[in-house]
Amino acid sequence: MRNDGMKTSVPGKVRDSNMELLRIVAMILVMVVHANFRALPVPGVVQVTAHPASAMLQFLTEGLSIIAVNVFVLLSGWYGIKPKMNRFVELLFQILFFTVVGVGLASVFAPSGLQPDFWKRFFMLGDGQYWFVKTYIGLYIFAPVLNAFVKHATKREFSSFLIVFFVFQSIFGWMWEATTWFKSGYSLTSFMGLYLLARYIRLYPSRCWTMNRWVDMTIYLVIALLLTVAMFYIKKNAGLGGMLYYYNCPLVIISAVHFMLFFSKLSFRSRIVNWVAISAFAVYLTHSSTFLWKLYDNSIVQWFNNVESTIVFVIYVVVMMFAVFWASILLDKVRLLLWNMTINLINNIKPNKI
Repeated sequence: MRNDGMKTSVPGKVRDSNMELLRIVAMILVMVVHANFRALPVPGVVQVTAHPASAMLQFLTEGLSIIAVNVFVLLSGWYGIKPKMNRFVELLFQILFFTVVGVGLASVFAPSGLQPDFWKRFFMLGDGQYWFVKTYIGLYIFAPVLNAFVKHATKREFSSFLIVFFVFQSIFGWMWEATTWFKSGYSLTSFMGLYLLARYIRLYPSRCWTMNRWVDMTIYLVIALLLTVAMFYIKKNAGLGGMLYYYNCPLVIISAVHFMLFFSKLSFRSRIVNWVAISAFAVYLTHSSTFLWKLYDNSIVQWFNNVESTIVFVIYVVVMMFAVFWASILLDKVRLLLWNMTINLINNIKPNKI
């Protein structure tokens, strides 16, 4: 069983293939959400009025996929992060590997994308560059503190904290955005809340968490539809509504929780699923590389503007996502090979005799 929600290789342990499948699906949804409202503009009043079906499809796509980032953090909380130096170094090695890969690919396919601020971007020193990576590293650093709270808090103390936290976040970090340190859920603060929520759900089963898995899936789908309809009418009448798709939106969090719970109630073993899932994070590191993400997004924009058929456009995007997904998985197998060779080399070096 995995000890955390992100790490790449834990030899000798049997993985829960149901949750590994969730990891794969969540990464595919990350690609979808980036292909939607990152690459394409959010439909405004004009588009909603002139092309309602197209706008509705975009809103539905966002409603189904916006849970992806929250799911990854919930997975970390589900198993609990147990920081170890070798795993932390391996994570940094994986990030460095795919940064170098990004530079190499950009130098061939988009050389203009290497500038400006090459070294600043290479080391993730900009605000938006690999934001998830930096936020997750922060969560990794804080994990021992969070785990200590989980260990020593009573169930009542734990539940009280979660209620107060999410009420506070909903008011000051979502409804009014009255703080800068929630950042619509793109923040360490929100990640810590999600991590603790998943730990609580795993440690303290209740009726809310133990319903039939198809009830969980129904809740996820109903929320996606509610967000779609609400966003459509808000955009049509006021041109607002973006906050419905923030990561710290209560409905998005609830949807992510029940999506995770659906997979937690499956039971199967698959070496193929586990083999793919161990490299799933590589897909994010590839298509969201600071040197490659514009290439990914611009391809989608060009197809959206130049392909008349919606079906053909979707086929183009799906084929590209399929190619990026598997290329990233296979590249990560090379990275794993290099990492294991490096570790073996270090372990075989004997100290010099005096």
